[in-house]
Amino acid sequence: MGSQGKDWRNLPNMITMSRLAMAFLLFAMLTLEIRGWGIIGDRHLALNLAALAFILCVATDFIDGYLARRWKMVTAFGRLADTFVDKIVICGTLVYLVHLTPELIRPWFVVIIVAREFLVSGIRSYMESQGIEFGARGGGKLKMVLQSMLIPAVMFKQANEGSGFYPWLLESLDVVTVILFWGTLITTLWSAADYILVATRSSQQQQNSA
Repeated sequence: MGSQGKDWRNLPNMITMSRLAMAFLLFAMLTLEIRGWGIIGDRHLALNLAALAFILCVATDFIDGYLARRWKMVTAFGRLADTFVDKIVICGTLVYLVHLTPELIRPWFVVIIVAREFLVSGIRSYMESQGIEFGARGGGKLKMVLQSMLIPAVMFKQANEGSGFYPWLLESLDVVTVILFWGTLITTLWSAADYILVATRSSQQQQNSA
């Protein structure tokens, strides 16, 4: 299967593109709910379904990456598309949550998340243009995990507040969302600083060896 890795139209890349389609369906549903045109007619159900759709996007992100590595189907297109879809899913959903859950997700929080993504993407593009390999760092991966847990937790909490759904679970979720919120913020800032330091060090080493 190694030879198939040169073709962008392989299964992992198709899964990646299907994640983008799922993300736009998720955004469409959230838009309808915000405007009061929800076709489901039940805000609690709509947000629970949105949380499940987001979890599906994240789960298939793991699957396409695993298959690409396992079957040696890693392509330049796949790397670019996977990163792009990740940012669309995370940042796009957070933008909607500013409106849907204003007491939990604040605009300044989303600005920090989006700014970090632009910063790291710019650094990576510059470093790779200089011929320096610049892969994902541990802090960035941890940040992604925490974001992927925070977003469905917030939607699930908002969907079921006041519904009588296992009050003890919702009370526990209050604590969990606060921990995930601050954990996401700290790892976002930490990973941004880490990428800057690594890029600076790598550039200096390249200059010294030239």
